[in-house]
Parts: sequence; structure tokens; C-alpha cells
Amino acid sequence: MKHIYIIIVICISFFSCEPKKTIEINQINSTEIVTIENNFMDKNKVKDSFRISIPTEYEIRINSFVHYITWFYKVNNKTLNPSRIDYQVYDKRDLTKEILELNFDKSFNNESISIIVKERNHLISKKDAQQLLKKYSINKSLDSLKSNDTIKLVYYDKFRKENKVFIQELNKISDSIHFRAMKKDGSFFYVSKKINW
Repeated sequence: MKHIYIIIVICISFFSCEPKKTIEINQINSTEIVTIENNFMDKNKVKDSFRISIPTEYEIRINSFVHYITWFYKVNNKTLNPSRIDYQVYDKRDLTKEILELNFDKSFNNESISIIVKERNHLISKKDAQQLLKKYSINKSLDSLKSNDTIKLVYYDKFRKENKVFIQELNKISDSIHFRAMKKDGSFFYVSKKINW
């Protein structure tokens, strides 16, 4: 019995002393709004289509000092447009300003920061877009939607529950977001997350 107790103490000590990862990233259930946008970029390639902008949210836990964190986004193993046409990232504390990276000083260590990623790569047909407008009692015309206009549908957590077939189709595609953090010594730490729509 004494030996078992000693083994348990050793195991607890081992795991408690195990070094934490530089950063830890978890996808959390977003309550941001799903929107429909004019597909002005691909109008000549895909007629009668609209972009559906789907937000995902990530909690970033910084466990040791990092200079900055950057990211890139892949859909079906293809890296999306680096100019952020296909997706935009925001610090949840300020959703009015798009960010290209997170910069830190020592005061931010051991804190959690949430970012919102608004993916704008998925297209839906005009018919599907009209059905969504009808479903959520939105009386707006798709024909008059200009290049910078958006139509707000519903919060994503609600959208996810009420459009399960659409979400299942998204999850069939290998979508992922990849983070790179520059550590204090100048080396890099990498984290990749498969997106759970």
C-alpha cells in the first residue's frame, strides 16, 4: 500500500512538472452573426452565387512570453488568399478593426485572448440564399445587394443547430487554421487546428 502511494505521488509530481506549451488554442462556440454577401469577386466565374460568411472563434492561451502570433487558413488543403479577401480576423475585444497578427509584451503573458475568424470562401446558390432569408424572416432583396453590402442572418450557434445538413457538408472538407508564435529566443512554435464547423 505504501508503494502504491509513493507511485501515485511520483505520477502527480511528473504531470504537474510537465512544461506547458508556449500557446494553447481551443475553438469555442461562436455567437457572432452569419452573413450573406455579394459574390462580386467571382461573379463572372460562378453566376447566381453569394458568399456566406461564417464566423469561428478561438481562445488563445499564452503560457510563456511570445513576441507575436500569426496565422494562415486552409480550405481543402489549399491556402486561402493572403490578402485576406477570403477570410478576416478580429480581436474579439474590437470587432471594428481587422488584424493581421497579434503582438504582445510581457503584460499579456498567462492571459487568454479570443479572436474571431470570418471565413468568406464558401459560396451558396441564389436559391439557397433566398431560402435562408425566408427561414429567418429577412425581407431583403438579393438582386439589390451591392459589393460592400451584407445581410445579417442569425447568430452562428443558432445557425449551426438549425442547418445541420449544411454544417455536415462543411465538415466533410478539410478546413484548418495554422498558428505560428515567435518565442522569446527567436524560435517558433506551431499549432494547427482542424475547424469544427
